[in-house]
Amino acid sequence: MSMVNTLTDIALEHPVMQAVISYFSELLHSIGKPAEQGEVVPKEIQQTLGSVVSNYVLSNVTLNSLFGSNYHFIRLAGLSGTSAILMGAYCGSVLEGIKDPLEQIRLGGYADGAIRIHFLHAFTMMAIPLAHYPVLTGTLMTTGTLIYSGSLYYCALKRKRRIRIYPTIGGFVLIAAWMSLLM
Repeated sequence: MSMVNTLTDIALEHPVMQAVISYFSELLHSIGKPAEQGEVVPKEIQQTLGSVVSNYVLSNVTLNSLFGSNYHFIRLAGLSGTSAILMGAYCGSVLEGIKDPLEQIRLGGYADGAIRIHFLHAFTMMAIPLAHYPVLTGTLMTTGTLIYSGSLYYCALKRKRRIRIYPTIGGFVLIAAWMSLLM
């Protein structure tokens, strides 16, 4: 099945589109042009929809051809998102076993902050190939995420508070990554 047929099927089977189709079928019927028997949408509308969809579908376009040599940041974003999910699950199971509720809340705050920043920058890394200096921005963003989230994961899992300066350093590296988008 071609991309045009797939998008046409999706567009025509959506409940909102069904309502629009029903409305236009009634409108066509009222002006004296009924649809043929068994035909939900008149052929003219199907052909028009197919031609409109085909105008916006790029054939034989891959992400590698769009992003070129910076495609590795898309893969790094996938790896980062996967590790964020795994670390979130691991932190949740480890912190669940802590008996002291205040300690559990404090360490859970570290883990939540790490997971939030980790996810945010995993999604952001997918757009790094569009930056003016993608290698600089990607390196800063990856380094900042590793330092910031990694140190907070360490604080949460090892119950050590002495390395709390490292999230600040990681935060400054992330600020530099975001500022590099202005260059």
